[in-house]
Amino acid sequence: MFRNQITSCCLLIIAACFLTSCSRPVRSGPSNSKAGSDSLTADKTALLFGGLSVDTPPEKLYATFNQFCRYYFGSHRDTLYHTYASQSESAGENTWIYSSERSATIARETRLPSLAYIEYGPTTRYGFRTSLPERNFYLHIHYLQDLKPSSEYHYRWVSIDENGRETRTQDFTFKTRPVDSNTIYISSKMGAPPYILDKANTTYVLTEDIVAGKTAFDIRAGGITLDLGGRTVVHAADTIDSLDYAALSRSGIGIRSRGLQSLSGLKIYNGVIKQGNAPNNLDYLAGEDMLRPDKERREKLSKNSNRGFSNIEISGFENVEIAGVTSEYHFPQTWGMRFDSAHGSYDIHHNIFLDKGTQMFDRHGAGGARSLGFQPIRNAENSENQFRVHHNLVKRTRQNAINAAGQVYNNEIYVDSWVVNSFAIQPASRGGRVLNNKMFLTGYYACGVLWADEDLLVGNNLIHMEGVKTMIERPMKGRRLIETWGEQDVLAGMRITNYGKGGQPRRNLKYQNNIIIGNARHGSEIRGTEFFSDYSIKDLIFEDNIVKIIAEDTTTKASCIHTQGAFNDRSAHEPVFYNRNLLISNTCNIRFGDFYGQGSNHRFRECTVVRVGEKPAYHTFVFDGRNSVFNHKLIDCKFTGGAVYNDVYWCNTQSLSNYSIDWTLTLKTIPEADVFINDNNGRSVFTGKSGLDGQIQVVLPQSIIRPVEWKPDGKEETVEKKYDYQEEKLSPYTVVVQKAGDRRSKAIELVGKSTLEMY
Repeated sequence: MFRNQITSCCLLIIAACFLTSCSRPVRSGPSNSKAGSDSLTADKTALLFGGLSVDTPPEKLYATFNQFCRYYFGSHRDTLYHTYASQSESAGENTWIYSSERSATIARETRLPSLAYIEYGPTTRYGFRTSLPERNFYLHIHYLQDLKPSSEYHYRWVSIDENGRETRTQDFTFKTRPVDSNTIYISSKMGAPPYILDKANTTYVLTEDIVAGKTAFDIRAGGITLDLGGRTVVHAADTIDSLDYAALSRSGIGIRSRGLQSLSGLKIYNGVIKQGNAPNNLDYLAGEDMLRPDKERREKLSKNSNRGFSNIEISGFENVEIAGVTSEYHFPQTWGMRFDSAHGSYDIHHNIFLDKGTQMFDRHGAGGARSLGFQPIRNAENSENQFRVHHNLVKRTRQNAINAAGQVYNNEIYVDSWVVNSFAIQPASRGGRVLNNKMFLTGYYACGVLWADEDLLVGNNLIHMEGVKTMIERPMKGRRLIETWGEQDVLAGMRITNYGKGGQPRRNLKYQNNIIIGNARHGSEIRGTEFFSDYSIKDLIFEDNIVKIIAEDTTTKASCIHTQGAFNDRSAHEPVFYNRNLLISNTCNIRFGDFYGQGSNHRFRECTVVRVGEKPAYHTFVFDGRNSVFNHKLIDCKFTGGAVYNDVYWCNTQSLSNYSIDWTLTLKTIPEADVFINDNNGRSVFTGKSGLDGQIQVVLPQSIIRPVEWKPDGKEETVEKKYDYQEEKLSPYTVVVQKAGDRRSKAIELVGKSTLEMY
């Protein structure tokens, strides 16, 4: 499901391309414009977007967000989109169709973002077409309406790329379903909603648009298929006093099921579900109470308005499929689709989610505002869940998008963060697979992929971040939901955190073949990765990835790799491995530590470190975080474009901080010989034996880079000389080979990956 690993040769070729053609900023412009626009217009768009407030009406909010996306996301912004497209592999489900009696949903995924519509009709002359979307997407999900039962239809896709080039697919056909006497048809003739669906193993079909004052559908039996018939369902259109999500008469949910016993078998297809606009429902979290409520007010809000407006809320079901559904919401503290006590299999695919809201009061636990998620999960302890979430288009979410599914792949997600820790994807705690997703992050505090407890694979994802300023002033004032911790405009591609003093186990987490792009401006911050090291985090590997982070002004803090760690004995931290990555930046490639985490023992092997542009404040390495962080190693790494191994800025740190430049020495000698290696001070650094083939590999430091204030006595002091360093050179090395009384010695100057023959 993900491409082959990027070889070191490929990384060097890509690095060379950036050095020769990408040192200048990429011109910004609307992604559906041939000529683009000047940077002043783009900058104005970023300031306008960052200046939105919690009182911005939903339609204005989304229009401004669309404009921002047109300028700042898309292949016109970076050639790495084409790199990703050329190396991506289809998951085998990039096209999908659901045909009903009088409607159909058809979906397709393209390799690059585009505008797309469908031409359709009873013959190859077509005659009908769907509407163009509001901006370019990878995923395209369209509804065909006013069809005839038991009829064959022709259709083809028409795509318009970001340069205005138009392409048409071949002709395809599908056949609508016949009218079935066993089907139950839902219309206003049945009276006002809520409509009770209580006949097991039955298909229900909606035949007209409906508006529900409160809840629209209540499902009370298993084996039900609800076909929305390509229609639109509006729920929570009336004011709901004394809101209670568990009570049918006091909730405003689109489709709900809250059976006391477990039910099996539910399918929902083919239609649109939208929240209404009743003013009182929007007032549950208005004004200053939303920003910083006291304990009593927070508890009241949590009890009364945490639940009750989701587009779909299902509890206790197993074996569920939802596809071809558009979920649109804007109320405070609400979800698009919520699955409680979920078990068995879930297949949530080819849906559209659109969050037009801003307000929240609680981002934690089962609260927050999410596109879809599972909370809690009824699976046996330590087992991997069977929930698949794939090929969904999240046009915007104010907080989290996808939560706790075992398999998350081929989704397209746009996060406009309005609260600390807004995640595109939060994987399952065990056995999660996050593959082939496209994530686009902006706003207040967004992250691409969150961590898991055990056995996580994150592969072949594209993450594009665009930093903006949303804060009015620091530390406690802003336009979005401000707390007492974490107030900053920051974006992170991938993140792993251990809170407090650390110690939470996280094991076997692998991130490979991903592309992370970030551009920051106006004092925002971007981190390609922020991985914690700790004694309890083991087998954390980030390999064969491309990370490109660009700061567009001097007020921005950005880095490809942002190392963090628990506030405990940093000398006991397990290593974090970064293997064969391409790290490109005009400001900082690797930042060691910050105020949030002070991790040690991060190891970079065979990485290519690239500087682009001529930014005067650029540094290959930056040390931050107040306290010392140490034992970082760069093994067999290449430095190009102006990045150098000893370009370091000690921003805010103590004198024990350090990193080393290491190289692999391959020794070819007599089989099973004793091998001794001493550094240039005569100190023993290695003792071992050659293998049966006479070979042995040893990683040795060329030098250790420390602050000028470092002293051998081990005492810490604040680093004042921020641009200076001292380098302890440990090369040349003396290699001794001994066997059966035969002793041989040879010196080698180690300034690169080397091979030494001693026979």
